[in-house]
Amino acid sequence: MLLSCAMLAGCIDLDRMPLDTISDKAVFEDEALTQAYMYNIYGYMPCGYGVSTVPGTDIVRTGGLGLTDLLDGSTDLLRSPSMWNESNGVMIPGTISAAYNPLEVWANRYEVIRKVNNLLANTGEDSALDKDFLSRVRAEARFVRAFMYFDLVRRYGAVPLIEELQDYDDPQALQVPRDPVEDIYDFIYEELKDIAENGLPAAAEMTAADMGRASSEAAWALNGRAMLFAERWKESAECSAKVIESGYHSLNPDYNALFQSKGGDREVIFEVLFDGLNKGHAADLLYMPPSLDNGWGAQSCPTQELVDSYEMLDGSKFDWSNPEHAANPYEGRDKRLQWSIIVDGAEFKGKVIRTAYLEPDDGLGLVERTNTGYYIRKFLDETLPFEKLVGYGGSSTSWKEIRLAEVLLNYAEALNELNQGPDPEGNAYEAVRRVRERAGLPGLPEGLDYSAFKERIVQERKVELAFEGHRFWDLRRWRMAEEVLNDKYFHGIRITEDDDGNKIYDVFEVNSVPRQVFLEKHYLMPINQGEIEKNPKLLPNNGY
Repeated sequence: MLLSCAMLAGCIDLDRMPLDTISDKAVFEDEALTQAYMYNIYGYMPCGYGVSTVPGTDIVRTGGLGLTDLLDGSTDLLRSPSMWNESNGVMIPGTISAAYNPLEVWANRYEVIRKVNNLLANTGEDSALDKDFLSRVRAEARFVRAFMYFDLVRRYGAVPLIEELQDYDDPQALQVPRDPVEDIYDFIYEELKDIAENGLPAAAEMTAADMGRASSEAAWALNGRAMLFAERWKESAECSAKVIESGYHSLNPDYNALFQSKGGDREVIFEVLFDGLNKGHAADLLYMPPSLDNGWGAQSCPTQELVDSYEMLDGSKFDWSNPEHAANPYEGRDKRLQWSIIVDGAEFKGKVIRTAYLEPDDGLGLVERTNTGYYIRKFLDETLPFEKLVGYGGSSTSWKEIRLAEVLLNYAEALNELNQGPDPEGNAYEAVRRVRERAGLPGLPEGLDYSAFKERIVQERKVELAFEGHRFWDLRRWRMAEEVLNDKYFHGIRITEDDDGNKIYDVFEVNSVPRQVFLEKHYLMPINQGEIEKNPKLLPNNGY
C-alpha cells in the first residue's frame, strides 16, 4: 500500500478511500499518505444533485434532498410528480422531525470535522514534512472544516464548536454543549480569512492538476456567503470584493455550457468533480425528459411561478394579460429561461420536446410525466449516451458549489444592506449589471432605494441561481419562507390547440401533491433525536 501511494503521489484523486489500516503516525510522517488523507476530507464536500456513488459504496446522500430531489424541490421553484419523493413526503407537508429529516447531516459533518482536527493535530510545527506542503494541506483541511460549520449553523443554529481533537477515551469530554451562533460565525470568518491570506494559493497559481482543490478566492467567496447569513454586511462585501478584484474568475458567456462543464470553467470558484466511472451522480437520470431516459426522469419539474419570473428582454415583467406575451410566452424572454428550463417545443438532444399537451403526441406517451409542463435543462449533459443513464452513477458534470455570478450578487446585496441602499460608488449596480448582461437584459433602473433594490436582488437570485439550492436557503435567511411557501399550491401549464392550430395556454394549480406547509419552527432543522440521547447537553430546537 505504501509503495502504491508513493507511485500515485503526483496524481490528484479527491476520492481516495480512507487508509484506516495505517496508523496516524505512519500517515502523517509520509507526504503522499498525508495528501491522500486530505483528499479523503475533500470527499465530504456536498453535491447538490441529490444522489451520487463513490467506489465501493452503495448510493449515498451527499448534501441534496435525500436520494431523488434538489434542495429547491421544496421551494416555489420545483414540484415532483412522485409521492414517494422526499420533498412531497416530508419537506412540503412540513412533517420533518427529530426522528426523520431527509436533510440530516449532523453525524456526517462532525465526522469530517474530527478528521480535519486529526490532521491538524498530527501536522504541527514539529512535523518533519515540507513546510510549504503542510501549509497548503492544513489550509485546505481548514477550508472544508469551515464549510462544514457553515452548513451546520445554517441548518441547526447553535452547534458545538470543536476545534481540537477530542479524546474518545473520555466520554464526558465528548458531551459538549451548543455554542452561540455568533461564535460559530466568528470562527468561520477568522478561519477563512486566515487561510485565504496564508496557505491557500491564488487561483491563477493553480494548475489543471489542482482542479477540485480550494484556492484563496474560494475561501474569500465562501466567507462572503457565510457573512450574508450572519448579517455582517461589511465583512461580506469585503470578502466578495476580494474575489472580484482578483480578476481571475470571469462569467462564461455560454450559461448552458457552464452547467455542462466537468471541471475547470473560469466562472467556477469551487466545484465537486465526478468522472462518471469511479464517482458519478444521477442528475441526468432523474431530471431528463422521460422520453429520453426510458421513463426515469422528470423527478423535479419547474413551476409556472419560476417561469413567469423571467423578464422580457427589455427588462419589463412578463404578463399573461398582455396578448402578445400570452400568445408566445417563451419568446423574447430572459435568455436564462430556456438555458435553465425545457419549455414546450424546445429542442433537446436533437429532439423537439412537447411537454405540456393534455394528450400524448406523436406516440410519446411519456410526455405527461412532467406535472408542471416543464423539465429542468440546467445541469443536463446533452452529450451523455443513453446507456449511461441506466444507473445512478453515470453522470460526470461537476457540481458548482461556488461561482462568480453568486459572488457578484452576494456583493451587491451586502452593499445594499450596508448602505441601506445601493452604494454611492455604483458597485452594487455594476455587479448586478454584469450578471444581467449575460442574460441579454439591461441593467437595473437608476434611483432604486433600499427596498426596491433588495426586491431586484431577490428576483435576480431566483432566476440566476435556480435549482442550485440557494433559493432554499435564501428564503430562510430573508425570513420570507412563511410568506412565499406556507399554505400554498404552485402552478404548471397545459397546452391545447384550437381548430386553426393556435396554441392555447392554460395555467393550472398543481394540487396532486401536498399543499406546502412552512411554519416558524422550520427556519431551523431538528437535531436528530439519537444525537440528543448520546449527548444530553444538546438541547433540541424550538418546536421539535
